[in-house]
Formats: sequence, C-alpha cells, structure tokens
Amino acid sequence: MSFKSLKEIVDCANKEKKPFWRVILEEDMSERMVSEEESFGTMKGMYDTMRMADASYDEKLKSASGLVGGDGKKMKEAVEAGKTMAGDFIGDVMVKALKMGESNACMKRIVAAPTAGACGVLPAVLITYEQFYKIPEAKMLEGMYIAAGVGQVIAERACIAGAQGGCQAEIGSASCMAAAAITYIRG
Repeated sequence: MSFKSLKEIVDCANKEKKPFWRVILEEDMSERMVSEEESFGTMKGMYDTMRMADASYDEKLKSASGLVGGDGKKMKEAVEAGKTMAGDFIGDVMVKALKMGESNACMKRIVAAPTAGACGVLPAVLITYEQFYKIPEAKMLEGMYIAAGVGQVIAERACIAGAQGGCQAEIGSASCMAAAAITYIRG
C-alpha cells in the first residue's frame, strides 16, 4: 500500500465517499492487480491462519531452549478459575496471545502481524472479540483492512521492526493495529 498517513486515507475516503476500509481494500487491489474477491480471499486466508494457529495450540510443546511452552494453558486455567484481575475478555486475549507467542517460539505456525515478535497481539484481540461478541466474519475482515492500513502508515512513518525500533516498535504497532480494527468493528 502506498499511503503515507492516516489523513491521506481519511481524505480519500471522504472525497470518494467510501468507508476507510474500502479505500485500503481498493489500494490493495490496485497494487497487487487483483479483484475484490481475490483481495478478500487473501485477507480471509490470513484471518483463517490466525484462527488455525490458535486452535492448533499444543500445550505440551516446548521451545528448543526449554524456556517457552505451557504458559497458554496455565493462563487459561487461571482465567477459568477466576484468578485473574482483568476479567474474562482480557484474560482470554492474554491466553490467545501467549498461545501465539509460544507457537512462534516452538517453530509452529508463525502469525507475523505485523512481525513475529508481536505475533500474538492482533490475532488474540480479533479472535477473542469475534468469539465474545459473535461478530460476522465479513465485519472482522473489514477490521483486518483497517489494521493493515494503519500498519502500513506506521511502517512508512516510523518502524515496526524490533531490530530497528526495539520491542516497543513491534508490540506498539501491533497494539495500534488491533485498537484501530476493534474501534472500527465496534462502530
């Protein structure tokens, strides 16, 4: 995508009287020379991969160092036992984020959204929100376009790579992308 600022996307949306997510979708279609169906298919594939990575979590798997593994299960047990201070929704987000991070560290499916270091944030927030609030998949995919557009602007104007901007760049950009998607989905 070629957007350099959120203002640029908003201005384009206002000028063309289109939703923010549609402007990002159409930019993707133009840039990759694909149809709307193909663009949505790619985005759906990414979202399905996030859901699959969550569903295929193996609590017995340990990283090569032995330092990572099983924490997703422990967190799930704490949430189910009511031992967390954050409540069920945030507890579930943390469970899913840990599961994604552990799968990454154990060399299973890596959901780099936007980076492997921040792999748990966007999937954890979106999947949990969809499950808790029974959001239609089409709306979730629109939210994914919002996240992609915001991520592109961050990558263009700052950085998303831990090697360049530290862990804050990875987690901060992923958190911003998740917040933007959920803000849109919530209306």
